[in-house]
Amino acid sequence: MPEEYMTVEGVIQRAIRFEEDAYDFYTRASKMVKLPHVKDMLNELAGEEIKHKEKLEGLLAGDTEQIIAAKQGQKIEDLKLAEYLVAPPLDKDATFQDVLMIAMQREKNSHDFYNLMAGMAASEAAKGLFQFLAREELRHKNKVEALYDDIIYQEF
Repeated sequence: MPEEYMTVEGVIQRAIRFEEDAYDFYTRASKMVKLPHVKDMLNELAGEEIKHKEKLEGLLAGDTEQIIAAKQGQKIEDLKLAEYLVAPPLDKDATFQDVLMIAMQREKNSHDFYNLMAGMAASEAAKGLFQFLAREELRHKNKVEALYDDIIYQEF
């Protein structure tokens, strides 16, 4: 396991980089697409990634074990839409539906990564942190999937 995963702080710093990468992706994508409502959605998703990063930075500054323990009992429903939908490549003609499918796939990948890391964690503190981060990504995935369900499925 890489050295940065050996400490809780290293895990949080890695997660912060993931959020920064997601922000960069959504920002670049918003400059690529033409449709105004798709642009708005991408900018909103970029803003969410900033909030996630700020939450992680708050974990670095505070008592991570207490913050993680406070979130342990929260149940998050997984709609599992990302498991059945294939995200298209993002291009200038991307639709709102395309953007939502890409976003939910990205959140699913982050969730899966943190779950994998929780299974490989060397310490209980690191394992708890990975489980916390996996739940946070599942919460993000759920938000995008619920939006997809509310808007796209209503059109059928």
